[in-house]
Amino acid sequence: MNILLNMHPVISIFLLCAVMMLISYVSLKMVRKRFPEDVLKGNHEVGGLIFNAFGLIYAVLVAFVVFATWGEYDDSKKNVDQESIELSDIYHNSKALPEEYRLQVNPLLIAYINDVMNDEWKNLENGEPSVKARESFNRIWTFFTTIDRTKLTNEIAYQETLKHLNDAGERRRTRIFESTNNIPGIIWTVLLFGGVMTIVYTYFFFAKNIVHQFVMTSALTILNTLILYMIVMLDNPFRGYIKIDYSAFQYTLQMLNGGW
Repeated sequence: MNILLNMHPVISIFLLCAVMMLISYVSLKMVRKRFPEDVLKGNHEVGGLIFNAFGLIYAVLVAFVVFATWGEYDDSKKNVDQESIELSDIYHNSKALPEEYRLQVNPLLIAYINDVMNDEWKNLENGEPSVKARESFNRIWTFFTTIDRTKLTNEIAYQETLKHLNDAGERRRTRIFESTNNIPGIIWTVLLFGGVMTIVYTYFFFAKNIVHQFVMTSALTILNTLILYMIVMLDNPFRGYIKIDYSAFQYTLQMLNGGW
């Protein structure tokens, strides 16, 4: 699975479709040899009705799963963006701190962002947090919670900073949880069973020209393969070729370094 996720989508799709089409063709030939024309034609009336009902049920399931996985992928992307925004807000609010404290904020935020990008993002592929990033974030917490509040001239800005820091921590934990929040195995079982059965079902109908039937079966095979591949990609937001990147953190880092 990891190999397919890390390959370029065009290559992965080509290999998957080629293998599935080959299996489909061999299976169709075997069914044609096993069952005569009159037996297959006899399936058309009743089999067609059952196939339509089966296809409708499978289509509803696929639509639900695609909607759910796309929603989770989109939420994961928004969560990453929001985490970087919270860090930016901490930086802006820290300008209200006395200079002795204000000068310490930037290095702490920069260290945390670098640890997230250079260390934690790799670990997310395995659903694991980074010890370095966690320690960097804890240092930010320690800094803000040990400030001598008697020296503060803007208590409201300080309280708002703590809120953004708390929200950033929540976003980070959510990001880690989402890296392991995959589709349950039972759903994958039903999806794969339904996908295989919709293809196998077509073998038991008869078209006089087997090439025409193979083309129609191949079209269904390719469509099912593309849908299942898309679900796999969306179900792994921090793995593979289209994984969510850390560009939002790069923008924040650029700001902290005086880029804008």
